[in-house]
Amino acid sequence: MTSTHQGVLRIGDWRVDPALDEISRDGTTVKLEPRAMRVLVRLAAAPAEVVSVDQLMDDVWKGVIVTPNSLYQVVAELRRALGDDPKAPTYIANVLRRGYRLIAPVSRRDAQDTSNTAAASIPIAEVTKGSAPSEPPFAAEPQALAPPAAKKSAAVSPVPAARSRRSAALVAILLAVFIVTGIALWRLGYLRPTSAHIAATTEITATPITRSIAVLPFLDLSEKHDQEYFADGMSEELIDVLAQVPELRVPARTSSFYFKGKQAPLADIAKALGVSHVLEGSVRKSGETLRITAQLIQVATGYHEWSETFDRPMADVFKVQDEIASEVVRVLKISLLGMRRAPPATANGAAYVLYLRARALELGGNPDDYVLAEKYIEQSLALDPTFAPAWATLAQIIVADEGWSGGDTYLEVCARGRKAVDEALRLSSATLDGHRVLANILGNCDWNWTAAEGEYKLALALDSGNPETLRQYATLAWTMRRPQQAIDLAQRAVLRDPLDSWSYQALALGQNQAGHIEDSIASWRKALDLDPTVGLFIALLANAYLADGRPAEALATIEKEPIDRWKKMNLPFIYEALGRNEDATHAIIDFEERYGAQDPLSLGQFYACRHDVSRAIGFLQRAVDMHYPLTDVANRQACYQPLEGDPRYRELLRRTRLSD
Repeated sequence: MTSTHQGVLRIGDWRVDPALDEISRDGTTVKLEPRAMRVLVRLAAAPAEVVSVDQLMDDVWKGVIVTPNSLYQVVAELRRALGDDPKAPTYIANVLRRGYRLIAPVSRRDAQDTSNTAAASIPIAEVTKGSAPSEPPFAAEPQALAPPAAKKSAAVSPVPAARSRRSAALVAILLAVFIVTGIALWRLGYLRPTSAHIAATTEITATPITRSIAVLPFLDLSEKHDQEYFADGMSEELIDVLAQVPELRVPARTSSFYFKGKQAPLADIAKALGVSHVLEGSVRKSGETLRITAQLIQVATGYHEWSETFDRPMADVFKVQDEIASEVVRVLKISLLGMRRAPPATANGAAYVLYLRARALELGGNPDDYVLAEKYIEQSLALDPTFAPAWATLAQIIVADEGWSGGDTYLEVCARGRKAVDEALRLSSATLDGHRVLANILGNCDWNWTAAEGEYKLALALDSGNPETLRQYATLAWTMRRPQQAIDLAQRAVLRDPLDSWSYQALALGQNQAGHIEDSIASWRKALDLDPTVGLFIALLANAYLADGRPAEALATIEKEPIDRWKKMNLPFIYEALGRNEDATHAIIDFEERYGAQDPLSLGQFYACRHDVSRAIGFLQRAVDMHYPLTDVANRQACYQPLEGDPRYRELLRRTRLSD
């Protein structure tokens, strides 16, 4: 969608110029990324009305396949540019599960008129091209967790696409790769696969073994269909319980949920996941009464080997989970010897329901939902202050929301997150998520990489096959420049979670650092096969082509990058490799003007690659002051070599605790 009316608008206190992609107020001008301006203009076309996520995506990304996460990034960018607080908005309000509405007054102004005189409201037809009149929208359910927002700057950048809670350390440590400030849980919403897509992914999975099972998302059969969060939580709990059975192979949540909402043949699902059996079912919740139906299917024959319906009070939900797990292992003739099942973390059914609501919002991916998720968790803890996993989830939400709220500094966020996770581990040292969050905080807040590694080891002692722990630990190993360890850990994550794109992302980082560039290219391609719209993967794939001496392919790839900032940060390196030195110089000047205030690390890397030691050190010092560790993909890391004899650079390494 492009704007046909290029006149100046007045939105609240801001003068908005769509033709220049600029907003200004009180003598300050902020440059917006073009898509951010188009979203703002689209909302201004229907002031005070809700515009659905689907409608915004159709209008702004017309003809381009993207996930809702792309919109969430742009809205976060707009809020930072407008100085809007999502917790108390005065410009863009989120309407939960529906979309967004512009709540500031909107008027049209002549380009020469800078007075405060009110002008006529803007008809939709004058502002947008091809936009339908606003109607009561029903937005698609958010499917992705967005990663951290960038620090405030006059030149506002898009927020990097990213991760759910389980990808926290991957995105957080990758601040230094594609400069994202703060710590976030990011999981990109998967584009639901077509049959051809399913076939393309089966080659990367294990051959089905007899004692293997995938727990598919249970259906919500409640009367109002408003218990999806509970059905998903039930499925995830069953995955966690069955994963504790030593002889049973169970794909992790991301892989099992990959096919949610897609009518794919059961045989194709099983082949992609490498399993012989599937557990599916449904949940009907009415007040404090549950009806849970589960059935175990042998995929090769289609035979239902076991099924049962449980009518129980809500208080018995954990007993039902254990009974289902016990029946599965009985039918598969597996010994329960060695299975470790901790007692329920809470006996309070209402606290557990609130906890599941919070987790569903956290995993949903819309940063606006973090505020509500935190409220649910706080309500859960008010009912049961001894609920250790809820404390760990609170810590995770706090660090995920850093940057979106626009208020707290990373030090304040780290302190709040640490307080919550310390309480989780005080209540129960067996809280797996607690050890992972603490590792995240120790690494990204304190740069205490050794202590962070200790927490990952404790988490693996609790569950040696947990794919999120393996992914995060692999990224930490990469940060500590241990490429083979990173590869080994990431390969274990791939085996457990074969359809999780971030497993391949972690694997590619290790391979790249080890000098296995072709292998890293293959891994990033697989990550993109699973999540085609993840800008991070596109940018890193382009960089891998560059490292492999294929700058033309790097340029062709980076042109597909949807995030303007990541595209512009790569272009100087690619132009330089192509011998287009003048273009490289213009590109770095453009990048510095737009994003230099929030991304001095990329500037330092570029000048290091040009052997301009003085300018490189200056930008790198600013980067470390902004709390960026000096780590990156292998070919850019190599550019630091000319700096190694400089005492200023050695001091920077000492500060980030990355010196040998």
